Amino acid sequence: MKKTGFFVLVAALVLTPSARAQEAGKGDVQSKIRTSIETMITAIEEGNDPMRNRMFFELRIIGSESVPPLIELMKDSRVKVREYAIHTVSYIDDVRWIDPVLNILKSDPVPSTRAMACRALARTQDTPVLESEGRKAIPVLIEKLQSDEEVVQMDAAFALGWYGDPQARPVLEKAAQSSSELVSFFAKGALEDIEHAEKMRELKEKKGKS
Repeated sequence: MKKTGFFVLVAALVLTPSARAQEAGKGDVQSKIRTSIETMITAIEEGNDPMRNRMFFELRIIGSESVPPLIELMKDSRVKVREYAIHTVSYIDDVRWIDPVLNILKSDPVPSTRAMACRALARTQDTPVLESEGRKAIPVLIEKLQSDEEVVQMDAAFALGWYGDPQARPVLEKAAQSSSELVSFFAKGALEDIEHAEKMRELKEKKGKS
């Protein structure tokens, strides 16, 4: 037997059990993700909310390994499927989903999907792992509040409240005077959120100096 062949054989004998176990584990997880997504899609199409929600929790529990398939699912032609993929992935602490959702906010043709993207991006500010990377959405949310359709403006205002960033105040003050009661309502709420965030920052600074 050639030396190369001998060493390959030895490596196979020594490493294969562990490697096989790892590969089997990965395969099991990927299989579970595929099954969960397929079941979720069926539940969405059938209006089976309890099963849809169960698959949401399954994918969320699996965590980061669910992110690439959910990002791919966000490209689905079915609006409800696309939107629920956005909703689901936004509850996973993995920054990889932020840019794809931001791109959906910028360019998806369906207003309700853009609105869903606003709500997903808002959730980055509730999670330390996502908070910093999520702030790149602020300028886009400001733009959407100024120029998009009512359903998107509402959720853009809501999201800006979660960010608590004073740079959004001028646009929100204008939106608070909107002829749309809903846009006005969410803009006023966001202004209150920003005021609260500023007070909390001031209190934190004072504590740091004392």
